Amino acid sequence: MDKAKTKGKVGIEPKVFFPSLLVIALLSYLVVSDLDAANKAIGQVFTYLTHTWGWAFEWYMVILAVGWAWLVWGPYKDKRLGNEAPEFSNGSWIFLMFASCTSAAVLFWGSLEVYYYVSYPPFGHEAMSVEAQELGLAYSLFHWGPIPWAGYSFLSIAIGYFLFVKKMDVVRPSGTLTPLVGEKHSNGFFGLVVDNIYIVALILAMGTSLGLSTPLVTECIQYLFGIPRTIEVDTIIISGWIVFNAVCVAFGLTSGIRIASDLRSYLTIFMMAWVLIVGGTSFTVNYFTESVGVLLDIFPRATFYTAAVEDGSFPQDWTVFYWAWWAVYGIQMCTFLAKISRGRSVREICLNIVGGLTLTSFLLWTVLGSNTLIQMREGVVDMAALIAEHGAARAIVESWAALPMSTLTIWGFFILCFLATVTLVNACSYTLAMSTCRGVDADNEPPIWVRVGWSVLVGIIGIVLLALGGLKPLQTAIIAGGAPLVIVNILVIISFLKDAKKTWAKEA
Repeated sequence: MDKAKTKGKVGIEPKVFFPSLLVIALLSYLVVSDLDAANKAIGQVFTYLTHTWGWAFEWYMVILAVGWAWLVWGPYKDKRLGNEAPEFSNGSWIFLMFASCTSAAVLFWGSLEVYYYVSYPPFGHEAMSVEAQELGLAYSLFHWGPIPWAGYSFLSIAIGYFLFVKKMDVVRPSGTLTPLVGEKHSNGFFGLVVDNIYIVALILAMGTSLGLSTPLVTECIQYLFGIPRTIEVDTIIISGWIVFNAVCVAFGLTSGIRIASDLRSYLTIFMMAWVLIVGGTSFTVNYFTESVGVLLDIFPRATFYTAAVEDGSFPQDWTVFYWAWWAVYGIQMCTFLAKISRGRSVREICLNIVGGLTLTSFLLWTVLGSNTLIQMREGVVDMAALIAEHGAARAIVESWAALPMSTLTIWGFFILCFLATVTLVNACSYTLAMSTCRGVDADNEPPIWVRVGWSVLVGIIGIVLLALGGLKPLQTAIIAGGAPLVIVNILVIISFLKDAKKTWAKEA
């Protein structure tokens, strides 16, 4: 009876649902009404944020990394996120963390980054020079290595503290800010602004991920079935994912999504092993070994690199973009990491997130990046010509097709991208529905129509970004969302530190 009554109270939270919906609708209208003007504005926004404020993103990541070290060796290292026993075994825990970083967008960047870093290298090196090739994989390992995962560890501890120590219902970031700004402000206009910034940025980020994933699938379809990739085909594919997600939501097929997620993880491992075996095992292992040494050599410079006295804009185009990417997904990803880490100590969580996810990321980027560089060095695939004529997604698919047993390889890649995007759309709609509804807890799920509605909106954003063409709109969407969320993430951490000083310090 009580449960039924509680379920009746579940519904949208107007103060965060409608403002964010209005902002996204307005942005979409302005972009679609004049694509040329939108592209020009996007270029100006990207240049301003990356060149004027790029240093702030870099210092943000450095500060979080220092905070991680303090958590590992500081006074809170033995504190636990809740008194319950860990929900997952160590193996399952690591596997869940591994699954969290294997979306189709990861396959996109893992296959493409080395090309950009070698063709447009940092530190003023010549394109395709020995120095540029030495830096190619090393810079990927830098962008997906210990620094960003250390930042996620710090934010995961902060969110986990509010979830399992303070027993707060953390669905939106404003719920964590009460110790910092007081209940009046966290529940008032200030909290409203923070929550809407978070939701709008998350929608842009998820639309960007869909904008990266969809072309991979449609290019696979063109390769396998001969159906040319167009914006109409992209739209049909996205619509298909939305319908599939709606059916799953309507019939409660959570087990189906779980099966898809597990299958995606196993298929990722299989495909990485296949590429490693047939794509040049010896070169890959040697290139990784050398790249670790190069990374250790350039690590301090890359961390603070702004190209202040160079003509190039490598750190603005890539490092700042990636740090913004990590900032945008911070609260969502770290809520997930915190939830699966309940009952574990601060040090245990910090070391395993950095260690486990750094090794996972290194594996993915090494296998995919090495394969791309091998094909570039041997002239198997002309990445530059393919990107210029057909776009980045076609170049990636052609690099996979150049492997032995090309048809079977592309089928495996196609299924992997499809499954990754299915789980992406489901996670997008669920996260946004949770964040824009009231009365949602462990026993009450967001209404079906809200979840379906958000999946439709995320799909529309993905289509809009695809219509703009190229990578710059996708990068700008992340930068624009990441700029304010850097501030939000810092506020959440400061709020945690302030409250933990009272709660955990008393227990010492």
